[in-house]
Amino acid sequence: MPHAIVTHRETWAQNMVKSMQLLDAVLREHQQATVMDPRAGIVPTCPRLIAVLLLKGDSGRTYRLSIRDMDGTGLNCSFTVEGARWRTDLLSPYKTGAAVASLCLQSTQHDLPAGDRAVSLVLSLLRDRQTAMRIPLLGQFIAADRAMLKNIGMFTDEGPMPDFEEPEEFDFPPMNAVPEAFESPPDEDEPEDPHEWTELDELFHAPRASVPLEGTSEASEPESPPSHEQTMLRAADEAAEVGLEHLAAALRALA
Repeated sequence: MPHAIVTHRETWAQNMVKSMQLLDAVLREHQQATVMDPRAGIVPTCPRLIAVLLLKGDSGRTYRLSIRDMDGTGLNCSFTVEGARWRTDLLSPYKTGAAVASLCLQSTQHDLPAGDRAVSLVLSLLRDRQTAMRIPLLGQFIAADRAMLKNIGMFTDEGPMPDFEEPEEFDFPPMNAVPEAFESPPDEDEPEDPHEWTELDELFHAPRASVPLEGTSEASEPESPPSHEQTMLRAADEAAEVGLEHLAAALRALA
């Protein structure tokens, strides 16, 4: 038997109460909308769960909208939208592998009370074929058959996401363990790598020490300046080359 939606709580603000009354009025006008008992167990029950709605869209798909009051004031509510091809698939809690998929549909008007935002979602899902023209992920859900939904966990803007199994438990090492204790011992029978660089390679490929050549020490010594005689004779030769024979003879005499 359908239940009535909760429209008043002592901790709710007045605008929250009015918005929930608006949601109740909209639901009463649409036969495709059914208010379920939040305590029936078709979704995980908790004190924050304030409404569970079943909505049948124009495409024939059925949606389950869950509303949770996160802080008890009605000002911070979360919405969960799930869809299925068969209504009966949404009358039991979700299990891995069920033909039910979550839809990432959220109202963008976060400044409005929860009831107003819920009305926007309800009307969009009841007219799901029209809504799918501007929200591609809803169109992907409508096009998916029941067998495909068993392998899809969620429809997002990036595309369908697979339905992951429960993560397996892994045996992680204790936090206070010594890292060396988890290193695998060397295998004595393991053959050596023929390309491994060894100390012998270091010695073989090391640059050879340079051997000093004979006479190197003498060549490395700085040259001594020319003597007075050598300087005078060089000057005499240069004077003779330019035709100054008398000057050249005088320079040779001084040498």
